[in-house]
Amino acid sequence: MARGDVAEASGVLPLAAVVGKADATQVQVHGKAFDLAAVSRDNVARFKVK
Repeated sequence: MARGDVAEASGVLPLAAVVGKADATQVQVHGKAFDLAAVSRDNVARFKVK
């Protein structure tokens, strides 16, 4: 993805997500901001959406 791109995901919960460049990415879960720093290691965030 490039700067400014927006992506959406849907499916049967729980969903597993992996986000690279976590420090430069904004994520919303159920319409609310999600803190990637809390689930990041080496600038890669891994988390499940329930």
